[in-house]
Amino acid sequence: MRNWLTTAAWVSRLAVACLDKGRVVTGILIVLAASFISSRAFAQNDSDPSSTGTGPTVAPAATCSVQPNEVIVGEPVTGTVTASNFNPKHTLAYVWYPSNGGGKIIGKDATAQIETTNAAPSRYSVTAYVTDGEEKSNNEASCTAEFTVKPPPKNPLTMSISSGPVSVPAGETVTLSAHCSSPDGVPVSVAGWTASGGSISGTGDSATLNTAGAFPGAIVVSATCTDSRGPNAQASTEVVVENAPPPLPKPEIAAVVENTPLPLPKPEIEVMESRLALESIYFPTSMPPVENPDAGLVASQQQTLVALAADFKKYLESKPEAHLLLEGHADPRGHTKYDQKLSERRVERVKSFLVEQGISEASIDTKAFGARHALTEAAVKDAIENNPQLSPEERQRALGNMPTIILASDRRVDITLSTIGQSSVRQFPFNAADALTLIGGREGEAKKTAKPALKKPGGR
Repeated sequence: MRNWLTTAAWVSRLAVACLDKGRVVTGILIVLAASFISSRAFAQNDSDPSSTGTGPTVAPAATCSVQPNEVIVGEPVTGTVTASNFNPKHTLAYVWYPSNGGGKIIGKDATAQIETTNAAPSRYSVTAYVTDGEEKSNNEASCTAEFTVKPPPKNPLTMSISSGPVSVPAGETVTLSAHCSSPDGVPVSVAGWTASGGSISGTGDSATLNTAGAFPGAIVVSATCTDSRGPNAQASTEVVVENAPPPLPKPEIAAVVENTPLPLPKPEIEVMESRLALESIYFPTSMPPVENPDAGLVASQQQTLVALAADFKKYLESKPEAHLLLEGHADPRGHTKYDQKLSERRVERVKSFLVEQGISEASIDTKAFGARHALTEAAVKDAIENNPQLSPEERQRALGNMPTIILASDRRVDITLSTIGQSSVRQFPFNAADALTLIGGREGEAKKTAKPALKKPGGR
């Protein structure tokens, strides 16, 4: 501004001098030229940001991500936002918004969780807004990430295992074949072959069991079938390792021992006892109901009981005094009386199924506790973290849905072997094909199709 005023004063004096000498036209031209140069200089000076000492600022920014980006209905999604170009000394505020029907947001920090329990299968987006409340302007950024919610399997996988032969002398090998199919027509694969005795090798739908070193008795062989959407099914079969023929008894005692089963060797008894420490049996919410006490025992839990019954019948040959103690439980959401009756129905359903497998009622004892022995969060968390069947990603999903998993873990029947007092491992069957039914992931879908019913007081 001072330069402009100085120039204007100089131009005025020059014009007066020119006029004094009678050079009117020349003076006017000089005045106009000087004014143009001065105005250009002033305008340039006024628009140059460097003249004020401040340059252009960088706008705040945010980047969003989700993990995983594909889930089955009921599984959680974790959203993360990374902010940049904000003042590092200021505290930022985070607000999350899901798209319509995309689940419930839990969390107000840079990381939040989206629950998809009631979400319809579709493609959704989640948006995060980051704000610096200490800045008056240029203080907000936002970003969006997308994820997909896939429907649960409409029909569970069907799987079976066959062996040839089904009974062999110790030391021989047995060929096993798995047969798995999806009623929905999706691709399936078989893996995870295991055996309770001997050694097993194989990939895909076939395997070989080597019985060398195995004790006489039943060897349970299992495998897992998985479809391309993630859910899986398990199946098992038995291969019997034959006893070595006993030495011929003396003639005078032959008649006595002819129909008496030989006791198992002590090492085999110990193996059988460790095998009988199986997983607890789990039930869906409110199952079985009063009107149908035989309902609620899903396929995966039936398979567990079939294997238990086979081992226990063999164990009784050497330990006829052995008993199985069944203890029923319920989650704590219902009235005390309702929970007690529900746990009684659960323990009776497991007992009746074992009786159907050939175990005498006299060898089974039962107790029911209602919700009195509900598991703590620490106990469930420890079981998840030490479950060898879970991958790191599956373990993280389970830990992210703890309230639901704790309730599902209480809907169970524990099993104890009386001779050694060892109780079943409370290990929830996350990888079973019907795990969503046990967890309660399909409750929302069931409510949409269910007819209105009278309200009943109830627990789970």
